[in-house]
Amino acid sequence: MNPGLLLIGLVLVVLQLTLPLRWAFLPMLLAACHTPAVQLLGDFTVTRTVIIIGLMRAMTCGQFRWSTSNPLDVLVAIWAGVALFSFVGHSGGTHNPLIFRCGLVLNVVGAYLYTRAYLHSDESLELFSMGLMITIVPFALLMALEQATGKNPYSFVGARLTESLVREGTVRATGPFGTPILSGTMGAATIPFMVILRQYSKRMGNIGIIAALVIVISSGSSGPIATTGIACIAMFCWRFRHYGRLIIWGGIGAVMFMQLFRERPIWYLMAVMDFVGGSTGWHRAKLIDSAYENLGEWWLLGTDYTRDWMPYGLPMVPEHCDLTNYYIHLGVIGGLPLMFCLIAVLWKSVRMLITEISESMDDESPRGFMLWCVTSAIIAHAITFLSISYFDQIYVFFWVLIGALPAFLTAWQENDEVEEIEGEEDPDPLAHAQFG
Repeated sequence: MNPGLLLIGLVLVVLQLTLPLRWAFLPMLLAACHTPAVQLLGDFTVTRTVIIIGLMRAMTCGQFRWSTSNPLDVLVAIWAGVALFSFVGHSGGTHNPLIFRCGLVLNVVGAYLYTRAYLHSDESLELFSMGLMITIVPFALLMALEQATGKNPYSFVGARLTESLVREGTVRATGPFGTPILSGTMGAATIPFMVILRQYSKRMGNIGIIAALVIVISSGSSGPIATTGIACIAMFCWRFRHYGRLIIWGGIGAVMFMQLFRERPIWYLMAVMDFVGGSTGWHRAKLIDSAYENLGEWWLLGTDYTRDWMPYGLPMVPEHCDLTNYYIHLGVIGGLPLMFCLIAVLWKSVRMLITEISESMDDESPRGFMLWCVTSAIIAHAITFLSISYFDQIYVFFWVLIGALPAFLTAWQENDEVEEIEGEEDPDPLAHAQFG
């Protein structure tokens, strides 16, 4: 057991038990960003431990939330059920398939319910954005230090890589994550929330944006740069929100037009995206081809063997190729049903946000723009899933966003109702007059 990891774990558990409830979501973000996905006690990482302690506190304090009236609660429950049931289609091999899926469900559903428990006030979006800023600023400093020295400061807490990776002369900082791509993607996906934070405090928001960009640059990877670009383009589209239907159909038409004049499928555009040199975009495009060609092997319950999908494999996992696609990775675990559950969660999340923006808010409302930024973050994750699997603690930064979404929407709806009531003229002022 790494003593540094144990110390950090104890500090985060104490914080989880002592922080005011409005800030009790913060320890999980800190754990996911600053500790690796390595064992602390048995099969429990620091992040899992904090999730369990946090859920126990939520139940004790009456903060636990789940309802069949919330479509995201239902979809996440279905996702968990499909994931658990899929074990029947898998053999033991190197691990027990049921135990593995129980761990997966604990990670995903635990992070989701944890966030549902602690983010539910009308200031949820501001608190969440501030919490992310508090989390990423020290991380950015340590990532920059790693890139400058080639030494990973997170080796103190048991990070897998003690020396930084170098590709074509570029130092790629990793931090406690499994790969530099994941560490950079985490930073890129927080940018929309730093833009939201600017609506409350320009100084704090600017610090957060700079920190997020430092993380992306320090990772030395093309994927996080692409995620940053996707998030920024999505936020910029706020200016053209009135032409949303035209943009969507125009984009579909452009993709179909390009496909007509390309020998390979449109997803091979990933193969030409290389911002820092040495990109492996061809692998990601070929993986989609291979998954489709071998659909019969995994479509129902997943598969235990994908090594024959690609001309090379992973030394540490000889039965599988490098599954650099979150959709396909979940398909390998639980078949198309599990993959479609994730897509349903993404679709419903974006639809709920767009509906709220278009129906419940004035076009010029800053609140509308902030929810548009949340939508941009989800879109950035959804597209990034095509190029990387969230196989370590980065899953937290996607599922906490989904878990916080009901709070973001409910807070706005409640505020709108209050404003509407306060703005109404009293139809009978004398009815409320006091005479004495």
